[in-house]
Amino acid sequence: MNAAVWFGAAIFLTFFVAPTVFSPVLKQNLGEVWPGVIASMLLERYFVIQYFCAIIALVHSFTEWIYLGKPLHKPTMIVLTTVTLFAFAGGLWLEPKMKALHEVKYGYGRHGVNTPVEQREQAAKSFGTLHGFSSTLNLIAVLGIAFYVWRLAAPPNGPRFVPTSKFRS
Repeated sequence: MNAAVWFGAAIFLTFFVAPTVFSPVLKQNLGEVWPGVIASMLLERYFVIQYFCAIIALVHSFTEWIYLGKPLHKPTMIVLTTVTLFAFAGGLWLEPKMKALHEVKYGYGRHGVNTPVEQREQAAKSFGTLHGFSSTLNLIAVLGIAFYVWRLAAPPNGPRFVPTSKFRS
């Protein structure tokens, strides 16, 4: 269930919410600044979901390994760890940095008030670079979560019933 929620949130934000927030209609009605502010607020909450789902997935995998003796599938653990690192890097490093650059770019908030034009232009370039990097990481993370869901849905062949002697205490 955790994997389904995680994958659903990633797909929903990436392919439905983000294009809507940055649609020409919304930019036309709200201006250039507000779609970025809305996206920043949504991303803050999205990364909280990412943190919880990633931690639950890791705990679940290790719990199955410890209590059921189920071996850890190395590619799955590599993908799961990578996606977890992407989530924490995105939420704790990229998103706050992009928020600050957005404030400087448009001259509002605590970082952008009374900034010179040169600084705004530099912030716009840096923001564009980080936004592209963030989008790439997000797409890789969505593919990683899809792989994780697939691995959970199609586990390797094994015994159908686990005897009670397999449980460790």
